[in-house]
Amino acid sequence: MGVAMKNLFSIILLIILFSAMSIAVRAGDAYTEEDIKSMLPKMLGANNVGKEFWFSIPPCYPSDPTDDIKVYVTSPYRTLVTIEVPGEGWRQSKMSVPNDVIVFEVSPTMGQPYWKLPSDPEVPDNVFVGRGVHLYANDPIVAYVVVRYYATSDGFLAIPVSSLGKEYIAAGYPVDPMFKAMWNIYLPNVCLVVAPYDQTKVRFTVGGNSLTVTAGGLRPGQTKEVVLNRGDVLGMSTKGDGGDLSGSRIVANKPVAVITGNQCTNIPIGWQWCDYTVEMDLPTFTWGKEYLVPKIPGRKYPTIIRVYAKEKNTTIYRDGKEFAFLKNTSGTEGNGFLETRLTTGVIKPAIISGDKPIGVTLYNTGSQEDGQPCISDPFVMAITPMEQFQKEITFCMPGTFGGKQFRTANYLALVYETDSLGMTPDDLEFAEVKSGKFVWQKIKNKFPGVDDLFSYKVNGKQYALKILDLPSVGVFKIRAKNPFAGYSFGYDYCDSYGYPTSAALADLEKPDTLPPVPKWKDSCGVI
Repeated sequence: MGVAMKNLFSIILLIILFSAMSIAVRAGDAYTEEDIKSMLPKMLGANNVGKEFWFSIPPCYPSDPTDDIKVYVTSPYRTLVTIEVPGEGWRQSKMSVPNDVIVFEVSPTMGQPYWKLPSDPEVPDNVFVGRGVHLYANDPIVAYVVVRYYATSDGFLAIPVSSLGKEYIAAGYPVDPMFKAMWNIYLPNVCLVVAPYDQTKVRFTVGGNSLTVTAGGLRPGQTKEVVLNRGDVLGMSTKGDGGDLSGSRIVANKPVAVITGNQCTNIPIGWQWCDYTVEMDLPTFTWGKEYLVPKIPGRKYPTIIRVYAKEKNTTIYRDGKEFAFLKNTSGTEGNGFLETRLTTGVIKPAIISGDKPIGVTLYNTGSQEDGQPCISDPFVMAITPMEQFQKEITFCMPGTFGGKQFRTANYLALVYETDSLGMTPDDLEFAEVKSGKFVWQKIKNKFPGVDDLFSYKVNGKQYALKILDLPSVGVFKIRAKNPFAGYSFGYDYCDSYGYPTSAALADLEKPDTLPPVPKWKDSCGVI
């Protein structure tokens, strides 16, 4: 089982990314007015930063008494951080260390709304009163949740309450019939909805496929409506073989958190080996129209993607050519979402776009499909829309700070805008830490070679994919004048990880036409 350690890598990535974006203005720091003005855009853009978070954990595949859930928290401030499960009367508090990490350990029976062994039947759709996990602080923090079980693990970036939405479309994966046929176990696709506010009305409309039925007996198109109070969790689970909650639409009258996962999943169906997957779903207001999807090197077949429609009658394009039409927003496979290989035949990057906003998720396959030794397990990776690209990112590799080193392969897939000649621009730079400082080099000099050009231009601009082969240890930065995207992934024996190297959660439904006019007062003698 794999995607193991994806969690730790993303933790460190987000810790460093947050440190780069969120700069603490404290007494004794000699910042000028111009310094503060230059900091503000980065601080304002860090919308994965907040003071309050709500989430829950879909049941993982338990196998060992050492199984646990870790919540990693970082902040540029020294601040009191508290985690609690109100319905269980459990609470812990710690003081953060500026620009460092504190860790909360949460038992599976506390972090999950319910306990489920693989041999246990699926749990009926239900509201679990007060079983949400609540994390809060006096000052802004970033949090990453790690489900670290003996044979499988995964994790997700916690989205603060301030960035939650009122509409989501779940992205899961079908239950492989071989689990029941070969081992008589039940490993469902589960979706959890957590309410940060009292009197939250939630409507869950089931999507999936022709085999989908929830553990409460609902089929595609049928709806469950509940009223949640603060900290309550609505749990929806598939029942039986082949079921899938992908495409299910969650609508609420107040912002909610949505977490979707599989207790263990084969990608694609019928090919081993399975792994636990979990993601905190992104609200649909973050979706865009253009997705530049990287290829996964070292694989025999093109990767699998799923495309989700936000609006009805959405036309889907691959490299500028129409190849699909989704008539519904959310719903069943083929109507509200589709599954396809990124390309047909040739393994190469491709641009997936829609005439209306869409969501795109990449599903890395298990190695059995390739007929190769166990070099990689499945992982699920959200793809960043071009509208959410960034100009600077900071990240680290798996082995950094004591994490597991992936010795087989560690890659960063860099999607960037070329210069006028279709080459790597001079301003695209890479930095690594030497003697405690970042030392910059031109990427085209440090990583020479021929890049993959996307065969279709976006708004007249040429983009390319460069695969950076990186060491298993190190802290790095990338910057450029034009926005770019990065994806970190790697393999080892029966193991893998994959995640977007950077994260942006801008509200694309509200065009930002005016720059912010900051106001502040001198309360500590800094300015």
